[in-house]
Amino acid sequence: MRRIHLCTAALAACVSFFALAAPAVAGGAQRLPEAAIKAENARWADAFARGDYDAIGRLYTDDGALLPPGGDKVTGRRAITEYFTSGYAGSKPGTVSFSNDEFYGNDRVVTEVSDVEVRDGDGKLKIRAKQTLVFLKQGGTWKLHRDMWNAYPPVKD
Repeated sequence: MRRIHLCTAALAACVSFFALAAPAVAGGAQRLPEAAIKAENARWADAFARGDYDAIGRLYTDDGALLPPGGDKVTGRRAITEYFTSGYAGSKPGTVSFSNDEFYGNDRVVTEVSDVEVRDGDGKLKIRAKQTLVFLKQGGTWKLHRDMWNAYPPVKD
């Protein structure tokens, strides 16, 4: 009988250790991808501010896709580059900023839910939207795989 109690106590101690250690490890693991994803967002914003839509296209996976509101799915780096090039043709590069971000995932796949603001070259707010981004880690680099957004009500002039 005493042997059963000893085994039960040892098992309870092990379970408690792993139950308490797992969330700490998971929490620590989440911070690293979050910083890396924020760095990718900064690269995206920097390329947008330069009007470098080729650089934006390179931030996506080979089969990455845009899922714009009310529009067709845009798949592949080349198509994504063309989407932004034609969408902003003839305009002075603007700025984009991300805020209120939430991150979910692990060291291979991360989903970001955030707000985005796009301003034109004169600093005028053009778009306020919420977005869901899916990032995949490929060859040690985070790449955008899915980029979905939905605008808040139109900005009044």
